Amino acid sequence: MSAVVKTEAVGRGKRPGARRLSRELALGLLFQYDLAGGQPETAVLNFEKNFAPEEDADQGLEMSEADFRRAWPLAAELFLGVCRHLPDLDADISQAASNWSLERMSPVDRALIRLAYFEMRRRDDIPLKVSLNEALEIAKSYGDDDSAAFINGVLDRLMRLAEAAGVFEEGG
Repeated sequence: MSAVVKTEAVGRGKRPGARRLSRELALGLLFQYDLAGGQPETAVLNFEKNFAPEEDADQGLEMSEADFRRAWPLAAELFLGVCRHLPDLDADISQAASNWSLERMSPVDRALIRLAYFEMRRRDDIPLKVSLNEALEIAKSYGDDDSAAFINGVLDRLMRLAEAAGVFEEGG
């Protein structure tokens, strides 16, 4: 996955909304962090410095400066939230993906599962089904042919396990 975030027409000819762009930026951050490691705060600063769209820049993301600035705060917040809760997220994901180790998953699939599951568990402002559906839509753009089905299976199992444990009982 490169650091390119697409803003071409989506769905009914609309540009993606700020939350979709935020998720795509967070995916890029998670992907790079997964490969390079380091401190999450440093990863955020480096990503913004290296990939923020600039006038006449060939290196910037394929989105307008306004779209980037609109989406960036939530992207950084989602990324840092995933990083803060990574051990717990990964433990649950490992349990739900019983036949797949985290290391065996593609980096894109792993990042999308982490991101969506973080939203499901820690973001009361985002309905569970929205997190699931967004992950599946993004997987169609950035994953391989089997990514959406794989991610759907793991997230569905995570939701069932969490519901059985009473995690989502109070509208979470």
